[in-house]
Amino acid sequence: MLRRKNRLMRAGRVEEADALSARIGREIQSRSRALLTKIDGRTDAKQMWTVVRQLTGRRQTAGSVVDGITAETLNEHYAAISTDQEYVTPTPK
Repeated sequence: MLRRKNRLMRAGRVEEADALSARIGREIQSRSRALLTKIDGRTDAKQMWTVVRQLTGRRQTAGSVVDGITAETLNEHYAAISTDQEYVTPTPK
C-alpha cells in the first residue's frame, strides 16, 4: 500500500494518495492495538515496552559505557566542582 501511495503521489494523483494514506493509518492503528491489547501494562510494564519498541522499530541500547566512570564518580565530580572551598558565611546584622 505504501508503494502504491508513493506511485500515486509521483503521478500527481494526490486525492487518491491521501485516501490511501488514511487507510494505511487505520491499518497501522488496528494492528498496533491488536498487539497491545494482549498485554496488561499495569502488571507487566516490561513486556508492554518491549512490544512498543517492536512496533516503533527502536532498539534498546545499553548506551555508551565508559570504563572507570560510574554514577558515584560523576556525583563526586559534580559535588566537587559545585562547592566553593573559599566560601565565607556572611555575618548577621
